[in-house]
Amino acid sequence: MTTGAAHAVRTDAAAIVAEVARRLADPAAVTRITEAAVDRFPDGRTPATWHPAALNEGCLGVALLHAELGDRPAAHVYLSLGARAAMPGRSGLFAGLPAVVFATRAAVTRPGDYANLLGRAEPELRAAAGERAREETARIAAGRPGTGFAAYDVVQGLSGLGRLLLGTGDAEPAVSYLIALTEPVEVAGVRVPGWWVSHAPLKNTPDGEGHFNLGLAHGIAGPLALLAIAHRDGLRLPGHEEAIEAIVAWLLEWLHEASWPPVVSLHRQLRGPDGSARPDRPSWCYGVPGIARALQLAGIALDRPSWRETAVSVLRRVLARPWEEWDMIDAGLCHGWAGMLHITRLMASDGDAADLLEAADGLARRVIGCFDPDAPFGFRYAAGADAAVAPDRAGFLEGAAGVALALHGYANDEPSRTGWDTALLLN
Repeated sequence: MTTGAAHAVRTDAAAIVAEVARRLADPAAVTRITEAAVDRFPDGRTPATWHPAALNEGCLGVALLHAELGDRPAAHVYLSLGARAAMPGRSGLFAGLPAVVFATRAAVTRPGDYANLLGRAEPELRAAAGERAREETARIAAGRPGTGFAAYDVVQGLSGLGRLLLGTGDAEPAVSYLIALTEPVEVAGVRVPGWWVSHAPLKNTPDGEGHFNLGLAHGIAGPLALLAIAHRDGLRLPGHEEAIEAIVAWLLEWLHEASWPPVVSLHRQLRGPDGSARPDRPSWCYGVPGIARALQLAGIALDRPSWRETAVSVLRRVLARPWEEWDMIDAGLCHGWAGMLHITRLMASDGDAADLLEAADGLARRVIGCFDPDAPFGFRYAAGADAAVAPDRAGFLEGAAGVALALHGYANDEPSRTGWDTALLLN
């Protein structure tokens, strides 16, 4: 794409960001639509999608967009609504108190902003994360195999909480636990990687033999990303580098023709890689882009050029596939075009890869092409044929705010001012 054409795409992206922000300016209007939304699954579940005290689809996710754009009054209104709705209890980064702290920090523009709220919330958050880390570390020390998403992952577990605490120097318990998680455990009389998950990959399905998860959202790529970021930022604990190396070695074993399987069953782990991974939807949550970014971060942290080169090479091969093979059906950050755009931009910058920047121009055009002026928030969410999902989503992972954040980063071509993408363990 020529310089002039790329400039035109950035201009269009900026205009759409402004329009989405305008449509998300009135919390009452947004809430009228989102509170009525439910998803309908084949098993009969009809969960509500909007939760005010959530980053994913809630007031706190919308606050992130307004904070990034420098609209302090709009960000404050959404923050207040989210903070008032936060319920006590154990939560991951994307809900409850941790989500309130993350979004509030993003909205800080000068010393003293939200000092009372953060002064009350952060000690409680540190204590809760420390308790969870101690529980899991005790399980490992007792030789009890089998972890779960809620213990270690980005969305619910200590990878996400650890990233939140890293900025205040309180991440050591979480990082120490994730290092311990890489120690092998015995399952069915055989030694396997310590991140064996005892439950099934999907809710409401039989646990079976458990599995090993590879995705960035719920798999071992999340701990890898946090371990790499912490190491880069100067938090280096005993066994830290060995833990990173163990995860990377395992991921590289399961890499086949520029693709990773989303999960590996216990029996498949015992048989070993068989070269049967197939190209999947490229996404942040599962799939090549998220795992490749974690691998790139590990290569940067430990100065391993081969890891960095492999990560970029794998992403290049994904980008070379025809888009119609990607199975991409929405524009969102989680598993849509915006997530692919943002990861490609980050990996291009850290990999000094001009061709990836050109690919980002094309991805931005695709995101722009998803804009629907008839949709209340400008973008609609979609899912596979097995579920009827609420299409009008305002929030972060699956909604219009997240799409606008990715487009804003592209239009400005500079790092985020709020660090919103640290919630995705991409930075």
